[in-house]
Amino acid sequence: MEILKKLNKTYIKWIVIFLLLIAIIFSYALNLGKIKDKTINDISSLTIPFSLIVNPNNIDEDIAPKAISLKTDLNSSKTDALNLISSINDDYDNTKQLSFLSNDQEESLLKKVHQKSHRYIGKMTLLNFGKDTHGKYITVSCNRYDDTKNIVSYRYRLYSKEDTITSAKYLNTKSNKYPPKYIFKDIELGKFGTTEADAFMQRLKTAIINSNLTATNASEPGNFNQISINLGLNPDKSNIGLYTLAKNSNSRVSNSSIVGYQVSDVPRYTRIYIKQLSKDNSYYYTLTFSRNSGHFINLQRGIISTDSKN
Repeated sequence: MEILKKLNKTYIKWIVIFLLLIAIIFSYALNLGKIKDKTINDISSLTIPFSLIVNPNNIDEDIAPKAISLKTDLNSSKTDALNLISSINDDYDNTKQLSFLSNDQEESLLKKVHQKSHRYIGKMTLLNFGKDTHGKYITVSCNRYDDTKNIVSYRYRLYSKEDTITSAKYLNTKSNKYPPKYIFKDIELGKFGTTEADAFMQRLKTAIINSNLTATNASEPGNFNQISINLGLNPDKSNIGLYTLAKNSNSRVSNSSIVGYQVSDVPRYTRIYIKQLSKDNSYYYTLTFSRNSGHFINLQRGIISTDSKN
């Protein structure tokens, strides 16, 4: 009898366990659909970082260079530039001194000019005006004449505050039959180009992101022809610039900034200068705005300027 009692207890224990298992399985079957829906909803609500989608090998920090302010009335800047070159020439006519240069710069230049007795400096001419991270500037040519048909142009960038020149930087020397002059009083500026630059750069960066042609996905310049066309740029002159910008971008295309601009009347361009930083290098680009058409026309690698135009 004692043995039968133990057997009955064992059977009852297993029967209870079996019934519990049946109840659990039945409950799970009833809620399976709800669990599936909840799982899908939870997954779809997750936010996946864009950098992981675009370029999983390029998760990095924002290292953009400091941008300059573009809130400038270029009509006023042009008037200031013309007044400044006029003052420089008046002062030179009266004193025959290049007082806009430092003493060392003036001595060095005059030494070159006076290597032959018949050489002399004529009028200074204005090549462009603009702004960079050091401040507002004008670029002038000191024009050397002699008994030949060639005019030698010694070029300097003059930084100024209000109407006072604060520093001068030698740029290069060129030669031509005519004195270089690329800013003219009677040519209207029209659309500045500077006021449109920030919005255009945002469009450009968005176009690169949407194309998925950032960093390792940017394989060749030809991939950027259509993007150039969509942005209104000349693809033949802009695809290499866009390719280089994309190739060296971080995942958010946020490692570049506008660091300068330059204005000339011949050609009638406003050039916007862009600096891009990577962890190891710096890259520069020139975004050209045609004031004849009122549109951006080129994005090119490097610095393009009338500083070196003959």
